[in-house]
Amino acid sequence: MYIHAPCFDPDELARDNLHIHTSFSRCAKPEMTVENIFAEAARIGYRTIALTDHYNDDIDDEEALRRLETLREQGKKLGEPCGVLYGMELSGYGIGKTLEGDKLRNALDYRLYACNHYHLDFWEQAAEITPRAYAEHALKNVTSLIKSGKPDCIAHPLTAGYVRAFEDKTLVSKAITDNELGDIMTLAKEHEVAWELNIGNIYGDPEFSRRMWNTGRELGSCFNMGADAHLIKNIDFAPHMSEIKKILGV
Repeated sequence: MYIHAPCFDPDELARDNLHIHTSFSRCAKPEMTVENIFAEAARIGYRTIALTDHYNDDIDDEEALRRLETLREQGKKLGEPCGVLYGMELSGYGIGKTLEGDKLRNALDYRLYACNHYHLDFWEQAAEITPRAYAEHALKNVTSLIKSGKPDCIAHPLTAGYVRAFEDKTLVSKAITDNELGDIMTLAKEHEVAWELNIGNIYGDPEFSRRMWNTGRELGSCFNMGADAHLIKNIDFAPHMSEIKKILGV
């Protein structure tokens, strides 16, 4: 399990980029090779990076383990420029449901779970197409995952950017009450689960991002920074830090 002490200094958190896709992720560009990622990480001066390719229903554990071993071998051959976590962006695709088996999960240095990829065909949907129904589904889904003991961190948490039914993607997060947010963040702290400060998430739902940040500061939650990079140029946090601080109210 990967966990660190709570930190509320964005510049310190930005020394670690814990959400980078390689070309094994179909949505990432071919340029996302280990060699290119390492070179960019060295240029930036990261302390730690995490390689977190998608685990969706298009692969199985055997293939995922093969990819993981390939990345480890490439990293060893190239020489790691900083701390490197060989992880995956796993799928918490429904309440109490994940795709991976114990062997794969235990082989990962970093277990990042997406719980809101609602645009994927295999993803469990809310019972009704209303913001409140999706808010309730998201809360139940993440709660079940936290209690399972599986995750190190929740990716782009509790937002509805991937729900195609809503033009205004912020309606779902607005339907989450302050008490519900406090309860689930307290649960995550008890289980040593971090929340991702995801660049796209912060820009896409700034009000909720600030709510999470402020609630987390009150509770002593753990946050991990993740660029969710699919392009080499997106690995660097620097162009975004001023705006991120402004949104978070730092």
